[in-house]
Amino acid sequence: MRKIEVYVAGENRPVTIERKRKNRNIYLRVKEDRSLFVTTPYGIDIEYIIQFIKDNEKFILRRLNDPLPQTVEQLTGANGNETVWLGKHYPIEYVTAKTNFISFENDKLVYYLTDQSKETIEKTFFEFASKQLRMFIEERREEWDSWICRINGLEIPTITLKYMTSQWGSCNYRKNKISISLRLIHYPVQCLDYVLLHEYAHLLVPNHSKEFYDVVKTFMPDYKVYSDLLKGTL
Repeated sequence: MRKIEVYVAGENRPVTIERKRKNRNIYLRVKEDRSLFVTTPYGIDIEYIIQFIKDNEKFILRRLNDPLPQTVEQLTGANGNETVWLGKHYPIEYVTAKTNFISFENDKLVYYLTDQSKETIEKTFFEFASKQLRMFIEERREEWDSWICRINGLEIPTITLKYMTSQWGSCNYRKNKISISLRLIHYPVQCLDYVLLHEYAHLLVPNHSKEFYDVVKTFMPDYKVYSDLLKGTL
């Protein structure tokens, strides 16, 4: 067996490759630990295998992103079991502390809390999520500020974060304001990329016409993968 890493579905993923004499085709499996396992005939070079993995990104995303829990308690860890962060399920640990904050430690989410009430857990989660999501947005918005706003003579929009349950984002093109839902913290970061682009595109085309989706597709040809994921139809 051979072990490699391949950048696919938003991150470097460990891949185990097993060559079998009886195999006539390449088979790809997403394991429970979210690593990839490939069985392949002898004689298939590594570059071909890597390309095969990348060509099957949609399949990998489908396997990685099981339907998310439906309640806030399940998503944030307030039920005491696990939390969902950027599309991954993390075990949680509670630690009594003098201030409330969250830390990733040893592949789990550790809550440092003054008390373990549902309200404190959810508030702490979303304060942490807001900071992280804001950081992701600031890293990504420069591309759209340049390619959608500056190049078309548009003002740079203000972006706010809200906990929205009926939509992932909104754009008030008249006031030049974009809102992004905090719920995106539960989904792979590519979903944030899609929603951010979607709302910026509305600054150019304030409707959902073919022209609008042509703009989106120009910058993100595979946008439907992430659109469908948010709709639960992937």
